[in-house]
Amino acid sequence: MQRKIAANWQHHLLSAIIRGHFMISPELALGLGTQIDSILNSSQLYSKELMALDNINIMAYEDDEEHEADEIGNEGAKVIVLPVKGTMLKYGTLCSYGMDEIAYYTKYFAAKENVSALVLDIDSGGGAVNAVPPMLEAIDFVKSIGKPIVAHCDAACSAAYWTASACDYIFANNDVSSVFGSIGVMLSFIDMVPYYEAMGAKFHEVYAQQSTEKNLAFQNLLKGEYDQIKEEMLNPLAIKFQNAVKMNRPKLNLEIPGILSGSTYQGSKSVEAGLADRIGTLTDAINYASVMAWEKSN
Repeated sequence: MQRKIAANWQHHLLSAIIRGHFMISPELALGLGTQIDSILNSSQLYSKELMALDNINIMAYEDDEEHEADEIGNEGAKVIVLPVKGTMLKYGTLCSYGMDEIAYYTKYFAAKENVSALVLDIDSGGGAVNAVPPMLEAIDFVKSIGKPIVAHCDAACSAAYWTASACDYIFANNDVSSVFGSIGVMLSFIDMVPYYEAMGAKFHEVYAQQSTEKNLAFQNLLKGEYDQIKEEMLNPLAIKFQNAVKMNRPKLNLEIPGILSGSTYQGSKSVEAGLADRIGTLTDAINYASVMAWEKSN
């Protein structure tokens, strides 16, 4: 299935990195350091070692048969499987799917009469904050037309977990590597001013007398004073995240320390905590979604 990425995808990627506004597991954030440095400095690691994605791998399943989603006919009741993998960014890049792409195809296939249910195949430690709303909108659309949408997850942390929690049911792929949680928000920011000042640059910021509060939280951030940006930006978003998970997952065990403040849980522990419903393969998730669709229609 052909991808349609924006011509200025490089700008979107750099914008997401520089904003630094993420819902992402810390181990993934640390691991991205080398990649981010390579992108910003246009190194050979980025230009030669990363494989371009020229299509979106969306599959359709009917009676245990697998088909390319864009080749399905108009007969039968198909379950569509869409990938949500890697670092979640709103816009697609040359080497990663954007959540606006996945959200578009989620709604596109959900609207087809012969598609009975959808499965999000999630393996992600999270990503940019603005990658979440397109997926939540798409999931709401699927539900609004009366079709089931199931999450099948290996890793579903932070932004990826918010997405999974909005689905009707959550499968943990296995009891070894599957990990859930990391419910929280972080801001990652590199202050480049000292670097450029060391090379002779001089920065000036001048505000109108009527603009005394403009960028004040950001100015305090540069001074190492983080309270205002926590209060105005991070805390409200973290509370919204927590409330969404509590609403989406009524069986969540809120007595477990750290469950809403960033802890992660693996395999069966995720099920015990209420972050997932059961352990099962992708085939299990597809079959479950198919049964849900049958029950809704009968």
